[in-house]
Amino acid sequence: MRNSWFKNHDWFMTLAIFMLLLVGVIVIYSATFTAETLIEGAGTVNRQLVFIILGFAVYFLFSRIDPTYFRYFPIQIITFLTTISLLIYVWLYGDPIRNTNRWIEWGFIRIQPSEYTKITLILLNSVILSKILKIEVTEDIDWGEIWKKKSLSDKLSNFLKNFTSLYPLFYHYGIAILLSAVCIGLILVEPALGNASITALICMAMYLISYPNQKHLFGQIFIFIISINIIGNFVNFGFLYDKIGFSLIIGNLDILILFLSLIIIIFILHFLKLRFIPVLFAVIAGISSFLVVNHVWNNVLKDYQKQRIEVFFSPEDDPQGAGWQLRQAKIAIGSGRIFGKGFLQGSQSKLRYLPEAYSDFIFAAFCEEFGLIGAVFILALYFFLLLRIIKSAKSANNQYESLICFGVAVMILVHVFINMGMNMGILPITGIPLPLISYGGSSVMVTMMAMGLVQAVNMNRDNVDIQESLVVTSKSRIFEN
Repeated sequence: MRNSWFKNHDWFMTLAIFMLLLVGVIVIYSATFTAETLIEGAGTVNRQLVFIILGFAVYFLFSRIDPTYFRYFPIQIITFLTTISLLIYVWLYGDPIRNTNRWIEWGFIRIQPSEYTKITLILLNSVILSKILKIEVTEDIDWGEIWKKKSLSDKLSNFLKNFTSLYPLFYHYGIAILLSAVCIGLILVEPALGNASITALICMAMYLISYPNQKHLFGQIFIFIISINIIGNFVNFGFLYDKIGFSLIIGNLDILILFLSLIIIIFILHFLKLRFIPVLFAVIAGISSFLVVNHVWNNVLKDYQKQRIEVFFSPEDDPQGAGWQLRQAKIAIGSGRIFGKGFLQGSQSKLRYLPEAYSDFIFAAFCEEFGLIGAVFILALYFFLLLRIIKSAKSANNQYESLICFGVAVMILVHVFINMGMNMGILPITGIPLPLISYGGSSVMVTMMAMGLVQAVNMNRDNVDIQESLVVTSKSRIFEN
């Protein structure tokens, strides 16, 4: 037990969080102070203040929890099953808003499970991936010994035994990807494309940073991309064929691209000395990714989601419809110029030209009133906050706690990048909030919960690393061979 409740607490991090929350309250008030109805945002500031108070309570509570506890087998199972149950419940019985089932309402409590899923996957992936960083495998599967077995069941059993012992990298990655895919799939069918995309990006970033051999990883990613190119026939050199007078496209198959792709794969295999199994997985992953994306676009995405992506490339085609939000956000940001119009002087948000000015488009509303100087101030706060999280990751007791911090940093960074990008018209419009600034109970609570986990890493960094010294806490049975 610690002598002080706040020993090693990073107060600079807490200050940055408080400043961002304060900015959010100011902008939300400015965007809604003339609102007369709930749709216009009446009462939004009061509700946000309640969320902030509860968020700080959760923040300090989570900062007191030893991260080791999240490695326990029962905690992992309970966390995952609870998350899956909430996602299934909201999918089947959620409160429908704008043709989507994303929220659960129990009395005065309203939660968005897809937001909390990010925390669950950061914790679970950190447990699994921390083992990968210690793996060193130099042997290969003895295929001859496997096929000597007479029965198919013996062959399969022997293969699985060899695979999990000699290829623990793929064994652990397989578990991590499976758990993540189940959660992301349930988020996608709500449908919540934005949250599904962000959750996938967080998981992918954690997979990449934890890969033991970065040189081999580069080669596998390249093969993954080439596989997508082959199956999707994304690149077409028809313009070149027209100039030289003949075509190599036979039955809609670009022979030249296929040939060049195979040459590149052989080149990578030779110089990076990649093993067969990783290459096979990269090819299968590339082909599967294309097929999944194609299926999602044609059969899963709603028309309005497709429209948002299409409008991103040509917003002028529908200025009064799907392109309205993007155009008004750009107008708001541009009209702010260097110093902004001043507090409570934003015409775009005050006159309701800018939709969702207190949530999705709060950055545009802020830039209209505080200009470029204000935007730089917000970016500086986020940059400082990310630096403090990275500092926590570097000083953590072990790789597991470092991965938690890294996952939280990626979550913050991706949210900020996507929200600001869609406000400025450089990314498609999605319902992604600006962390700690946008209005929303689930967004505030999840971000404060995540920051509380980072503080927990700080406050326990001088503790004896129990999970490395005691077998019962260092290994979770669910992930054992």
